[in-house]
Amino acid sequence: MAYRDVCHQRQRPSLDEILPADGVIDEVAVTSSSASPASISPQSPAAALPRFPVAANPFFEAPAPLALTPPANDVSPSQNYSVFTTAQKRFIVVMVTLAAFVSPLSAQIYYPVMPMLADTYGFNSMAPINLTITTYMLLQGLAPVILGPVSDACGRRLAYILSFIIFTAANNGLALQESYAALMALRCLQSAGGSGTVSFGYGVIADISTPAERGSYTGIMAAGVMIAPALGPVIGGLIASFFGWRIVFLFLALLSGVFLAVYVLFVPETARRIVGDGSVVPKEWWRRPVVQWCTHRALPRTERVQGNGTSPSASTSTNARLHLFNPLSALSILLHADALILISTIGLLLFSNIAILTSTPYLFTVIYDLSTLQIGLCFLPLGVGASLGAIITGKILDWNYRRHASALSLPLDTNRTTDLRDFPIEHARLQAFFPAILLCLATIIPYGFALQASAHISVPLVLQFFNGFATISTTNALNTLLVDLFPDRPATAAAACNLVRCWLGALGAAVVENMLRDMGLGWCFVVLGVVFGLGGAMGWVEYVFGRGWREKRAAGIDESEKKRNGRTATAAGAGGESGICTSTAEEGAKGQAPA
Repeated sequence: MAYRDVCHQRQRPSLDEILPADGVIDEVAVTSSSASPASISPQSPAAALPRFPVAANPFFEAPAPLALTPPANDVSPSQNYSVFTTAQKRFIVVMVTLAAFVSPLSAQIYYPVMPMLADTYGFNSMAPINLTITTYMLLQGLAPVILGPVSDACGRRLAYILSFIIFTAANNGLALQESYAALMALRCLQSAGGSGTVSFGYGVIADISTPAERGSYTGIMAAGVMIAPALGPVIGGLIASFFGWRIVFLFLALLSGVFLAVYVLFVPETARRIVGDGSVVPKEWWRRPVVQWCTHRALPRTERVQGNGTSPSASTSTNARLHLFNPLSALSILLHADALILISTIGLLLFSNIAILTSTPYLFTVIYDLSTLQIGLCFLPLGVGASLGAIITGKILDWNYRRHASALSLPLDTNRTTDLRDFPIEHARLQAFFPAILLCLATIIPYGFALQASAHISVPLVLQFFNGFATISTTNALNTLLVDLFPDRPATAAAACNLVRCWLGALGAAVVENMLRDMGLGWCFVVLGVVFGLGGAMGWVEYVFGRGWREKRAAGIDESEKKRNGRTATAAGAGGESGICTSTAEEGAKGQAPA
């Protein structure tokens, strides 16, 4: 009997036939009613499903057949997590690291040109120029709250392209502007364009890496972020000294423009709700790099498979529209107790770190009588230490994950994901946190007394090196855990973290001068050490109670999944009686599976 006849004679399947044993539909591929039966593989689960009419949706450019894809982290242990090779992953991580480097670079490169800007506009004090830093940091925290959800909902490429277009245009405007009002407005635009790149980067790393290898990749990106405060003042001072302050902004515009060109040409879309494991080829031009577009177009039409063994129409279902997103969804992350603890801890640690960075120019000028260029060079030890700490801690995080997985007899293949529901991920990440927080305390408390005693300049610089190493080690462990807890919304979670981090950092920069004046050097940094200690205590709270909070959140999500599956089964029964085909695209946020 022909397969066509079998399909026509088959009766509507029961719920038990449709749903697997665990009651969760991993993937459903639904074809349009116009598709020929021959185009449906006998092995395809779509052959056993009833057919429904395609519902019109105003958010689609045109009605299109859709496929239900699994959530980003709902991957079978036997299925590869990502089709990207190790070399491709490394290239992608290098690109997102360069992108994340831009935001702190544009902030730090600005410091050497501030006196020149004050002279240009005829200001007698630095207060108006300092205001541009305050507004920059406020936007640096606020912009990712909107851009992070855009990245999760609409794809990484769209978010990166829009951000770098804004950032490049703002820097060109800053190089040409002639008024203080224009400077203020364009600095806000510059911050809005560049500040989302860090949260995007965490999203990309979550897209392409499993928890077994995620620590190393986040370490690489964190190293790029932390080297910017060391290089920014040096680069800005050299360019401004020889070519003037306008060339500093032209340099940033050139840097971002080159990056944007390379990104558009070569970097693929990685958002799992768009391309799954990376095998789906998106239709929209902004979701394809030029190289992928040319390669795909060169193939015969019969070979243009746009998915993992599914038809093009089915596999590109989630690409058919720009998903709606909630710009306040980043703030909802803070409603979860474990996320609030992690993000608050990161904010407290960065509060003290920014206080050290902000006070360095003034203290080293007064105590050691250094020039502007020499002050810039003094940032190198802290930046180098932070970069080394990020890379080394990333390796330690991966090693500790493998150690826990081996103890639980779990697979260690870095291209296979692991169900983290029964995995002590909090312990695997935070066990690297506690030694680092002790090193933070051991370096920041004597730092202030060394400056107070006018010790040799090598003493505070060595302490800065180890403090930078320890601080980034703590934040790297916390950020990696945050991504592990929200793998379906990594950029949104990172945006929430960025908001708290930047605003607490701005507070640290604002109060450190008063603290130094009222407390003195020694006791000021003792208080900052107490802040580090408070962060360590909050990390211990997460270590003890985090798994319970995570399991409670998972139970709530499981209940939502059961209700949704029940509605799906009811709709399937009604559709089977009518014998007509429809398709529905599940939102990735609704399909959230907890870590």
